[in-house]
Amino acid sequence: MSRSLFNTEMDEILNQFENKTKATFAHMLDFIRSTIQGNALLFITTDAWRLVAVETDDKSDTNFLTVPITLRNTQENTSCSCTTLRTCRKPRQVNIGSGLITIDGLVVGCHQLETLLFSSLSCFYFLQCINDLRSSFNALSVPLNQSIGLNAQRTRFSVADTVEKLAYEMFIESWSRKISYERYFDSCSPSYCTYTYYQKSDALEILTIFLGVYGSLPIVIYLIVPYLVKLIKKILICF
Repeated sequence: MSRSLFNTEMDEILNQFENKTKATFAHMLDFIRSTIQGNALLFITTDAWRLVAVETDDKSDTNFLTVPITLRNTQENTSCSCTTLRTCRKPRQVNIGSGLITIDGLVVGCHQLETLLFSSLSCFYFLQCINDLRSSFNALSVPLNQSIGLNAQRTRFSVADTVEKLAYEMFIESWSRKISYERYFDSCSPSYCTYTYYQKSDALEILTIFLGVYGSLPIVIYLIVPYLVKLIKKILICF
């Protein structure tokens, strides 16, 4: 196998491996999301549902029901419910003391997994946004001269990309490929190589071969004919 053919086939094999790996991971993630949504698996502190205690008529028992909370997006003037839409979400707002502010990139989804996947990391690229988050948790702010934000130059993803997009790419920045034709050739360890070379004969070569065959034909006949004559005589005598 030539070097160019080897590199072409290896690139194709590795591309198929990368695509299959990402597709398998995405299938598993979608299965988990569908299972959570279909079975209404909820976390007790979810912002999209509330747990309501309902007593029976005779007040001998209490049942707990999950009631959906309508998520209202005041920025886009829209609303939705997780009972009918799995992708229902609204921007995340936090209280920093002076009032509610919207955190860039963060959203509230139907449950914790959807909240994470539909959010982006854009807030964590900017120190002011990070300090707003820290203030909402009563944590100390980071001085502006101490940059701890993410560096957009060190990733192939966009600042606005959601965690869902990163997850479907398996959070991989780049696939490292190490292809060595020399190691492939050494592993085969061929003891010898053969090849066939096809060439069309020209007129001079054909004439030379013909004359050579024609010139050797009388010699062949001279050697073979006496034996043929003797053989024919023996056959005739027998009859």
